[in-house]
Amino acid sequence: MVLRVLSRNSKLTTALVFGTVGATLIPAEAAQTHSVRFAKHPLTHATPPVRKKSAPHATSRTATDTETIKVSVRKLPTHFNTEQHVGSSTTMISSETLQQRAVITTTDIQKLAPNLQIETQYGSSALNFHLRGVGFNDLTMNNTPSVMPYIDGVAYSISSMTSGPLFDIDSIGVDPGPSGFTHGQTTTGGEVRITTKAPEKQFHAGISEDFASYNRSKTDAFVTGSITHNLQYRLAAELLEGGGYYTSRDTGQSLGDQHTGAIRGKLAWQPDENTDVNLTGYWSLNRSEAPGFRINNNLSSFAGQYGRDLGYYQTGWDIKPAFAKLIGYHDTKPDFNDLNWGFHLAMAHRFRFGQLDVSSAYDAVQLHEYQDQDGMLYATADNYRTQVANSFTQEVSLHDLKDRSHRFSWDVGMYYNRVMQKQSNYYDFTDYALRGYMSETSFSSPQETFNQYVTLGYKVLKNLRLVGSIAHESDSRQLVDLTTIHFGQNDLNFGTHGALANQFTGKVGIEYQVTPTSLLYADVRKGMKPGGFTANNTVVAQQAQPIKPETIMAYEIGTKNDFFSHRLRLNGAAFYYDYRDQQVLGNIVIPSYGSVGSYVSVPRSTIWGVEGSMEAHPTRDLTLTQVVGYQRGVYDQFHSINATQVNAYYVKTGIWKAFYSDYHGVDSGIPKISMNGSAIYAFHITSRYHLLFDVDYSYRGAEGLIPGNPPYRTVPAYFLLNSFLTFEPVSKKWSATIYSTNLANRKYDLTRSQATNVQTAISGPPRFIGGRVNYNF
Repeated sequence: MVLRVLSRNSKLTTALVFGTVGATLIPAEAAQTHSVRFAKHPLTHATPPVRKKSAPHATSRTATDTETIKVSVRKLPTHFNTEQHVGSSTTMISSETLQQRAVITTTDIQKLAPNLQIETQYGSSALNFHLRGVGFNDLTMNNTPSVMPYIDGVAYSISSMTSGPLFDIDSIGVDPGPSGFTHGQTTTGGEVRITTKAPEKQFHAGISEDFASYNRSKTDAFVTGSITHNLQYRLAAELLEGGGYYTSRDTGQSLGDQHTGAIRGKLAWQPDENTDVNLTGYWSLNRSEAPGFRINNNLSSFAGQYGRDLGYYQTGWDIKPAFAKLIGYHDTKPDFNDLNWGFHLAMAHRFRFGQLDVSSAYDAVQLHEYQDQDGMLYATADNYRTQVANSFTQEVSLHDLKDRSHRFSWDVGMYYNRVMQKQSNYYDFTDYALRGYMSETSFSSPQETFNQYVTLGYKVLKNLRLVGSIAHESDSRQLVDLTTIHFGQNDLNFGTHGALANQFTGKVGIEYQVTPTSLLYADVRKGMKPGGFTANNTVVAQQAQPIKPETIMAYEIGTKNDFFSHRLRLNGAAFYYDYRDQQVLGNIVIPSYGSVGSYVSVPRSTIWGVEGSMEAHPTRDLTLTQVVGYQRGVYDQFHSINATQVNAYYVKTGIWKAFYSDYHGVDSGIPKISMNGSAIYAFHITSRYHLLFDVDYSYRGAEGLIPGNPPYRTVPAYFLLNSFLTFEPVSKKWSATIYSTNLANRKYDLTRSQATNVQTAISGPPRFIGGRVNYNF
C-alpha cells in the first residue's frame, strides 16, 4: 500500500511505503486511488503552534487550507490469496477463467482441475464426480455421491440438481480428499463448491450473446443494485440453444441440440450492522435432445448390418409404438424434459465471541428422460426414466471471528438433510433374444442424514498451527416397494430394504508458515460414505441387498508459495489413500438366472499421486498457468466375476456358475495423468483499448472402466487445444471475443458403456468456432 500526503503549500511529496506482511493483507480488487480532504480548523485547548519563517515564495496558510491524502491500492496479479494460507490442496477457479475457457456446463469443470472427472451416466442428467480416483457411478441417484457437489454452500446429494447450465458464477472450488468436518455432509472423495455472484449495492447490469458452430447460441443477462440502503437484489438468467453434433446414420437427422433456460434471483438484507439475511430462488428447465450413442463394438451377430461406426459423430435411434404408448412418449427423438427449482435462506449474526450461521434449503427436481442406449433402430436397450425428488437441508454453525493470527480458533455445527424421491425405469428389450420383453422397475427412497462437527485450531508457535476436526454422521435410507414388471410375463416385488450408517470421521493437520508467502502443511483424514442400493433394472432379490459403507484414510503433504511480489505462484501436494470397501458397479451370478449387474464392495485398494500448479506473471501483460496431476490406483484385495468364463460354462453345460478373477495388484483404471494450462497476453492497442490473446489446453489420460476388459471398455486419452481473442476497453464496459474450442478438431470419447449386445461411446464435441459480445451498463 502506498500512502502519499500532498500539501498545498509545499512542493514536497511525502510517500510512505508499507511492505506486505502477507498475501491476505493486500486486497486483490482493482487498483484505486482515494482522495480525502481535511479542513484545518484550530484545535480547542491546543497549544498554539510555533510559527516558522516562511520559505521564499511560499504562501501563507489559512484556517481553511486543505490537505489531500491519496491512497493507492495496488492490484495483485494473483487471485484467491487468502486460500494460500490454508493447509489444503483446493483448486480455485475464478469467473474470468470460467468464461475464458468456455465452461458452459458442470462437466466442463474437469478441464480446469487436476485428477477430476465429471461424467454423465449413460448420457443422462445423472452426473458422476470422481476426484483423485474416488467416485461412484450411479444412474438412479438413490445413493450418496463420493464427491459432493455444493452450490452456495448447499450440498446436493442428488447430482442431477447440478447438471443445469453454469451461469453468473463467482468462483468454483475443487477440494479433494475426505471432507465434511466444517460444513455439510461427510465424503470420501471431496467436494466441488460452486459459488454464484452476490447482489451489489451499486446498480450494475450486463448482457452477453454467444454464437458458435452447429447453431449454438448462449444468452446471459443480469441486473443488480439496491432497493433501499440495506436491501440489495440480483437477477440473472441464461438461455442455451442448439449445438447438436450427432447425426443419424439411418435418416441423416441431427441430434443433441440444447434447449435449456434458467433464472436465479437473490435478495440481500442487512437489518443491522451485525446481521445479514440472504434469500435465493432459482428455476431451470431442460428440454434438450439426448446425446447420441456411437457403436464402438457389436458383440453379437444380431443386427449384423450395424458394425462399428466409422463416422465419429454417427448414431441411431427409434422407438417401438408399443413402448411409446406404455411410457406416453410423443416425440420423435431421444430427449429430456427436466425441471429444477428451489429456495435457499441463509442468515448470519455476528456476536462478540463468534458468528452464528443458519441456513435452510429446499430443492426439487422432476426428470423425464428417454434415451436409445444401443444407438440402433432395434429395441435392445431403449430406456425411459422418471424421477420426482425433493431435498430439505438445514444447517446451524458457529464460527470463531478471530483471524488466523490468533492463538486459538474454533468451528462447531450441525447439518441435516432429508431426501424423498420416487423413480421408475422403463426398458424395451423386445428385439433382444435373451430377454424379449418390456420392463419397469420402480421404487421410493426416503433418506435422512445427520452430521455434527467440531474443528479446533491452535497456534503452538508464531508460525506453527495445529488443526483437529471430528465429525459424526448417521445416515438412514430405505428402498421402498421395489418392484420390477416384465410386461406380459411376470411381476416381481422385492419389498422394502433398509441401510444404516453411523460412523466418526475426522482430521488432524499441521500448518507451518515458513515465510509470509510460503506455507507447508500435512494432514491425516478419515472419510466415510454411507451404503446404498442397486435399483436399476432389478430382476433378482440379491440385487436389492444393501452395500456396506466405504471409508478412506487419506494422508497428504503440501506446500503453497508466492514469489516475486506474488508474480509467481507454485503449489504442490502428494497424497496416499488407504481405501476400504470401495463401492463399484460389478456383477453377481445367480444360479437360477445368470449374471446380473450389482454394486459390490472392493475390500481394499490404494491410491496415490501428486498434484502441482503454477501461475506466473513474468510481465504486466503476460499470464501463464499450468496444472498437472498424476495418480495411480491398485486393487489390493478384489475377486471379481469373470464374465467370459461364466458365459462359456453356461454355453457348455446350461448352468450358471460363478467364476472369479483375482485382481490383486491390478491397476484400477483411473486416468493416470491430467493436465491443463494457458498463456494469455495483453496487447495494448492504445491507452484506452487492448487485445487479449489466449492459447490453452487440457489433457486427460486413458481410463479403464473395468479391469481386464478389452480396449472397447477403455476411454482413450485425449488432448484438447483452445484459443480466444478479445478486444475490449480498459474500463471493460464491453468486449468482443472470437474463440475456438477443440481447435485441432480431435476425436475423443467422453465416456463408454455397454448396452446388451453392443459396446457404445458418447463422442466428445468437435471443433466449435464462435463469437461472444459482452456489454455492461
